[in-house]
Amino acid sequence: EYLTSGYDKESIVGALVHVVSPTEVVVVSPILDDAQREKYIEAEAFDSTFRFGQWYDVENFIISLQSNFTPRYDRDRILKVVGNLRTEEGVKQYSDDGITQAVTAKTGVAMVDEVAVPNPVTLAPYRTFIEVEQPDSVFVFRMKQDGGRGPQCALFEADGGGWKLEAMANIKEFFEDRLAEAGITIIS
Repeated sequence: EYLTSGYDKESIVGALVHVVSPTEVVVVSPILDDAQREKYIEAEAFDSTFRFGQWYDVENFIISLQSNFTPRYDRDRILKVVGNLRTEEGVKQYSDDGITQAVTAKTGVAMVDEVAVPNPVTLAPYRTFIEVEQPDSVFVFRMKQDGGRGPQCALFEADGGGWKLEAMANIKEFFEDRLAEAGITIIS
């Protein structure tokens, strides 16, 4: 809005939009006489509160999954498994190879069945500016029984940080679409 508003129209001639990271964008001037650039404006995305690689109890995991991830892909599959756990039975782990795992879950009014925990899962957490498409990422979804605290759930990042490059490309595309006529350079 700032760049297209005309507020500082004369000052921003030749401005450069720099997508610094998935959570930071700055608008700077052309190089000045002292070989520096003036920073016109900086924007930072809100950070998601989800803690990857940390264990959650079932209730907090469900709330965090619903509030920090876009409603698509494997999110609903995970919610179905976790939401139907019989906590008194706990989590049964048949293998610790990082792939095979099963839990006891309600499958009907009174039926209890062992269901496979989906793994790996594709999710799109809110990790960049909300105005752009949230990148998909692969996660390892794990569950465990933690003594007297009941079942615990965690998501571990498994995309090597590739989501960051995709997020930055999405931000750049967002600006290119909106600033095509303005003659402003956008880099990522």
